[in-house]
Amino acid sequence: MPYEYISVGEFSKPHGILGKLLLIPYNPSTDIFNSGKSLFINKGKVYETLDIEGIRSVSKGFLVKISGIGSIEEATKYMKMRVFVKKDDVELGKDEHLISSLINLDCYNLKEENIGTVTEVFQGETDILEVKSSSGTFLIPMVSENIIGVDYKNLRINVRNEENFRI
Repeated sequence: MPYEYISVGEFSKPHGILGKLLLIPYNPSTDIFNSGKSLFINKGKVYETLDIEGIRSVSKGFLVKISGIGSIEEATKYMKMRVFVKKDDVELGKDEHLISSLINLDCYNLKEENIGTVTEVFQGETDILEVKSSSGTFLIPMVSENIIGVDYKNLRINVRNEENFRI
């Protein structure tokens, strides 16, 4: 069974003459890079494990030393490459969700009516679900007053107050 991977950041540029790379995380508050979990890059249809010699936090992200990369020229080949982790390696807290897991879930209101499908999640102080259907679009803030629950087994999100967020 193939693993599911999620992108957690991107290599920005080489740093220093020894071929370290600056890794910019998509979530600046993440601790996944210091967790000892394996990091991967995508090469076509294959995810290649990165052999990390060292990683440390810096103001703009993380400096990463990859085994076998010893110069700026070698490190340049990794510029703009996305960095992945296994989805199963991401530990989520209560009421935390991966954006990639929410996209394409159907939303149902209290009357058990399907009001549409999540097409986007806008991140901010309060994340907002964009739910689209042939009858319209909703922008539903992800707070307990609006989100009853996320049911991954049945591929659905149960919501209320959706009529307040139709655009």
